[in-house]
Amino acid sequence: MADVLFITEDYLKSMSTINENVDFKILMPTIIMVQDIYLQKILGTPLYKDLKTKVSANPSLSSYPNEKDLIDNYISKTLVWYIKMESAMEFKFHSMNKGIQVKSSDNSQSADTTDIKYLMNEWRIKAERYSQLLTNHLLLNTATFPKYLTIELDGMQPALKDFTNGIYMNNYGKDNKLQKGANGADYYF
Repeated sequence: MADVLFITEDYLKSMSTINENVDFKILMPTIIMVQDIYLQKILGTPLYKDLKTKVSANPSLSSYPNEKDLIDNYISKTLVWYIKMESAMEFKFHSMNKGIQVKSSDNSQSADTTDIKYLMNEWRIKAERYSQLLTNHLLLNTATFPKYLTIELDGMQPALKDFTNGIYMNNYGKDNKLQKGANGADYYF
C-alpha cells in the first residue's frame, strides 16, 4: 500500500517548533518512519492498515467520523512529538557527497549534540504520554475500533503501555551482599 500521511504539514508546523521554512519533503521520510514504527506499534497492524485504507480512499474522512476524531484528537498530537524527536538529528546533520556535514548558519549556532539528546528525551516523554492517551482512548472504544485488538500473525500487536523507562540496578553484581530472606530465598542487596 502506498504511504499515507496521518498528519498535515500545516498541523505539524503549527503545533511544533519546526520552522515554516523547513521543506516538507525533508520531513517526509521521518514522518513515514514514525508512522510505520511508532504509530503501528501503538495501533497494531490491523487498525493501522484500516486507517491507511480509509484515509487513502477518503482523505477528509467525511464518511468516517470516528476515525477522523481519532486522527485529529489523538494520532496527530502523538505524531507531532515523535516527529520532533526523530527529526532532531536530521536537522543537525546533512548527508552530502563529502560525508555527513553539520549544518550551520551565519545568524545562528548549531546546538550541541548533548543538548539535542536532552531535547529528544524530553520530546520522547511527551510523545509517550500522548501515545498513552491514544491507547487509553482505543481501549475505552474497542467497539468503535474493533480492529484495534485484532491480531495478525505477520503484524504488530498493539502496545498497551506506551512508555519506556530506565531500570536502576544499584550496581547489581558489584559488591552486593547475599542475604537470606524470611522465606529462605536468597536476595542480593
